[in-house]
Amino acid sequence: MLILALDIATYTGFALGRAGEIPTSGTVRLKKPNEPAEVAAFNMRCFLRDRLMLERPDLICIEHYLHPTAQKSGDAVILQLFCFGVAVSEAMARNIRRETPKAATIRKHFIGAANMGERKATKDAVIQRARLLGYIPRDCRDDNRADACALFDFAAATYARARPPELIMFGETA
Repeated sequence: MLILALDIATYTGFALGRAGEIPTSGTVRLKKPNEPAEVAAFNMRCFLRDRLMLERPDLICIEHYLHPTAQKSGDAVILQLFCFGVAVSEAMARNIRRETPKAATIRKHFIGAANMGERKATKDAVIQRARLLGYIPRDCRDDNRADACALFDFAAATYARARPPELIMFGETA
């Protein structure tokens, strides 16, 4: 099963790959600081259009948008809802299955807890786990990319029933 995972924000993390394998991942900047949310929505559409022309995933897994009270600003709420709508629409237009799990569910799967207390500690735990599994390079500090990889791992395990990549530590396999 080919999965595209999206962690939507101004810097949107993405991970694309076959369940059970290491995905290709990265981050795409959807807008500059002074640009309106409409620019982000348009750029999300362009990113998905281009990505979906190259490969057609069997599943697009989009992290469910945060509750508006959990957002930093009204503009952040609008951006996330616009881009979420674009991603869902692009999947629907191409008749691609889509799933939208909540962030806490994804993190519980990936790091064993919905959160680690402070936001920074939670982000650091996701980054560390993504590094250990080989999803991101050891020097990567991109939490959006790591979140997309966590979502990919969750989708692969939950919807494709795939095992995660083999974890090797100190020359031994887990």
